[in-house]
Amino acid sequence: MKTSVKIFHSLLLFTLLILSSCKEEPTAPEFLAYNWPTSTPEAQGMNSQLLQQAIQQGDNRGFVDCILVIRNGYIVAEKYYNGFSKETPHNVMSVSKSFLSAMTGIALRDGHLNNLNAKILDYFPEYIYPNIDPRKYNITIRNLLMMRMGIDTDQNLYTQIVNSPNWIKTTIELPLIYDPGTTFCYNTFQTHILSAIITKASGMSTLDFAKKYLLDEMNINCTEWWQDPQGYYFGGNSMHFTPRDMARLGYLYMNNGMLNGKQIVPSDWVVESLSNYTNFNNSTWGDLDKVNYGYLWWLGEIKSNKVFLALGHGGQFIINFTDLNMIVVTTSDWQLDWNTADQHERSILSIVADYIVPAVTQL
Repeated sequence: MKTSVKIFHSLLLFTLLILSSCKEEPTAPEFLAYNWPTSTPEAQGMNSQLLQQAIQQGDNRGFVDCILVIRNGYIVAEKYYNGFSKETPHNVMSVSKSFLSAMTGIALRDGHLNNLNAKILDYFPEYIYPNIDPRKYNITIRNLLMMRMGIDTDQNLYTQIVNSPNWIKTTIELPLIYDPGTTFCYNTFQTHILSAIITKASGMSTLDFAKKYLLDEMNINCTEWWQDPQGYYFGGNSMHFTPRDMARLGYLYMNNGMLNGKQIVPSDWVVESLSNYTNFNNSTWGDLDKVNYGYLWWLGEIKSNKVFLALGHGGQFIINFTDLNMIVVTTSDWQLDWNTADQHERSILSIVADYIVPAVTQL
């Protein structure tokens, strides 16, 4: 298996818990989200025929729930499938991690967190145990953001952790297979620890923190977010947003953390978050080339166009083309085994690469 496939395979390792849950039924929330302006594709320098082919491809796949394309701040294509609509929230899976990254930057700005080099065990002294691996005292918040805590992947650990009575305690007690800070190894429970740290540091639940400092400022709403047995919100997984609200996060980062003249996320945090900390060599996954990772954002290129992505199991995407001033959001079936999820994600990327990117006619 190629290195790049291994990197992304770990991204697909999300949930026996999810697989055992009931099928999600679309329901309309009672709130008014941000209302995107609309435009014709041609008015925004795009080919409507190619966009329509992209929409048809989504229909042909069967597992796609939404394709949304925004160019120059205007919706130019939008289609919902399988009973979903623009008002229907969707489980965005690991797209939640990019929302959590934004929350971390805000927590730093407001002094809830002192710095990224703070040690995580300082927040969880109750979970220090006899004969603890001394390397665990060196694990920092920055390590969590970079997926470098040193534990194994979701694929090998998810069931063990999610079936335990205390996810954070279990994660901290896991054996280290790498020295902290040295090696990228994707595991959602690293970001779950980060969610609990924000709760402890701010004195607010992560959901309340997100609403007060991020979501309300963006005029969007998280309609559901799963919690662990201790009540901590599942950091990095299972937030529920509409696709239009997902796009709002992309737009916020495309505009350096500012919306409507207000700096919601610090601009320097946006830059830092979207920096390449992995430096993988020639890493390719489907139509995504030069794959790398920032602070809970994926980085790469599609058809030689630089992108930064929020990416969730099964095909939840916020794909941000900075140079094209374009955002592509997709949602899809998320109750999948890892191999099927990988196939679906690659398939959605092919729609973006083969139809949506070529639809751009004017730069």
